[in-house]
Amino acid sequence: MLAPNAGIGASGRPQPQTTNPAAGSGPFLRYARAASRVGYNQSGTVFGGQLTNPLAAAPGYLRWLDITVVASGGAGAAAVASSDSTASGVANALQLIQFKDPWGTPLLTGDGMSLCYLLQKYGGQGFSPIYNGNTVTQLPSYSAIAATGNFTTHLMLPVEGTKGYGVVSIGNSSVLPSLLIQYGASTASAIGIYSTAPTTPPTIQTIVDEFYYDVDPSNPVEPPGNGSTFQTAVVQGNQTIGSAASTRVQLPRTGGYLTSLILVLRDNAGLRTADTAGVGWNSTTGRIRVYIDGVPRFDETFIEAVDRMFYMFSGTPRDSGVIAYSFKSSLSQLNLGYLDTLEQALQTNPGTLIEVEMTPWGTIGSAPAVLYAIITQLVPSGPIAQGLPEV
Repeated sequence: MLAPNAGIGASGRPQPQTTNPAAGSGPFLRYARAASRVGYNQSGTVFGGQLTNPLAAAPGYLRWLDITVVASGGAGAAAVASSDSTASGVANALQLIQFKDPWGTPLLTGDGMSLCYLLQKYGGQGFSPIYNGNTVTQLPSYSAIAATGNFTTHLMLPVEGTKGYGVVSIGNSSVLPSLLIQYGASTASAIGIYSTAPTTPPTIQTIVDEFYYDVDPSNPVEPPGNGSTFQTAVVQGNQTIGSAASTRVQLPRTGGYLTSLILVLRDNAGLRTADTAGVGWNSTTGRIRVYIDGVPRFDETFIEAVDRMFYMFSGTPRDSGVIAYSFKSSLSQLNLGYLDTLEQALQTNPGTLIEVEMTPWGTIGSAPAVLYAIITQLVPSGPIAQGLPEV
């Protein structure tokens, strides 16, 4: 007869906090630990100013840059946010962003609305896509533009593409990534920060923090596909679009694995087109087609596109003038952010031609319109790392 406690192991005691997993074979994420540190905190920047502050070194690989922008000290009671500021959570205050890896390769180039708002919302890189967490204006910290012109916005500049993949080394203080931020002007503009400028413009405090994977020097491990990067650029279509035309717009050539394609239609004044019947993206009779080397890859009505975006991006409200395609839905109908195997990433090469057509385009009051594309592509250092890198 067995003793009452036969076969039952004794409970182990809690281990010291510094205990690490034993060295050995296994995925990168078993040995790397999520961590964060201060990048820099710069106050007193005026609108139109530029920041090129150096980033800080940390023992590991950069995942994303966390950017908090606090505009304070504004005075008066007349300031009114522009439509882009209202939509993007004032991400458009960052007129130009350029982030380069330690060897000078541009990884993120474009405006703040594109990189810190639309890319987070539709690109599957950024804050959590669950519960509208990928929408800047839904974050608890967000404070919209007040009558004084003051505001607070919390943004994210993504580097990591899927879990542990696409990160950038920041361990060598002599060879670090670089970040350039150019702020827009405070003067009134239909597509700027304010449609009505404040009497006394605020000044800007910029807080940049670095979120990274901390790697134990005694067990140096490399992320999957070390040297692979997710590169995003904002480009302009080669053809303009006339009112009610059927123009096929060619996009600049790519050369990697596309993970997202975000299209923004703006009129001749730079305003995003409205979504009323028969305007811009023609919501009544038009079909949207995306061609890859002359072959229609996607061919859908405006209604189908809007509903597809609703379920693909967790029901987040769609922005006017925006149509988005995600290639990070390998595991689900949803874009699950970092949780993707990249099986559906769209392979292109430097000769691949991507074209966008609507038959017909809607009415454009201030014609011609321009189609902008926010293109994210994975540029692997070797074979693409498909599958879940943490298993």
